[in-house]
Amino acid sequence: MTRAIHPPFPRRIVWGNDADAGATVTAGSVAPSRARGPAFAQRLGAAKSCVVAGIFAFGVLCAPGELEALPWNDDMKDQPSVKTQEAVVAMPQASVPSDGGDLDGPDGIQDLVRARIRVGATLSDPLSGDGADEERAALKYEYHCQSCHGAGGAGDGSVGVKYTPKPMDLTLPYVQNQPDGQLYYTITHGGVVMPGYRFALSQEDRWLIVRYLRGGLLEQAARLAEEAAAAESAGIESEAADGQAGAQAAQ
Repeated sequence: MTRAIHPPFPRRIVWGNDADAGATVTAGSVAPSRARGPAFAQRLGAAKSCVVAGIFAFGVLCAPGELEALPWNDDMKDQPSVKTQEAVVAMPQASVPSDGGDLDGPDGIQDLVRARIRVGATLSDPLSGDGADEERAALKYEYHCQSCHGAGGAGDGSVGVKYTPKPMDLTLPYVQNQPDGQLYYTITHGGVVMPGYRFALSQEDRWLIVRYLRGGLLEQAARLAEEAAAAESAGIESEAADGQAGAQAAQ
C-alpha cells in the first residue's frame, strides 16, 4: 500500500513542465522532476539544433577559399556610384568646366595616342617662369603619382610594384623627350593603363607636375641613387671587415 507524500511547499522544476510545480509525489514512483516528458525532449532537441547550426555557420565564415565570398560581401562596393578615378556622372551638354578645360576625353586607346601626339605639338606650358610653386608641385606628385611611379619616378612605388607591366619609369628618355603638352595630355586623360586625372587635379596642378617631372623628380632620383650606392658601398665594406675579423680570429 502506498501513501501520498505532500511536499511542504510548491516546487517548480526548471527543466520540467509547469504542471510539475504542484504535483504530488507518490512513494515508490519516479519524481516528476526526473520524469522528463515529451515537452522537455522537444526543447532539448531545439537547443541542440541551434548549437549545431551556430557551429556550422561559424565554420562557414571561418573556412578559407570561396566560402568567404558570401553574396552580400560586395554590396557596398557594387552600389551605383562613381568609383575611384572613374569619369564623373553624365552632365548636360551645355555644361562648362570651371577651369576652362575639356570635359570629354579621347574615344578609346587609338584616339588617345593620336591626340596626345597632336596636342604635344601645339600645347605649351602656360605658367610663367617665376610662377612655378616647386613645393606644391612636389606635394602633388607625392599625393597622386608616387604610389605608382615611386619617389624617384622609376615605376617602383608601393602600389606600382603589384602591376604587370609596371608603371612607366618617368626618368627614361622616352618620357623626358616628350613635349610638355604631351605629358600634360597624358596626365589629364591617362594612358594605356594609367587613369586620367582631369577631375582630380586642376589645370595648374597638372602643369606643375609636368614641370616637376623635368626638374625636381630628376634631382630626387639622383639623390636616391647616391644614397643607394652609399648604402651598398657601406654594406660591402662591412662584409669585408667582418670577413677580415673572422680570418684573424681563426688564426
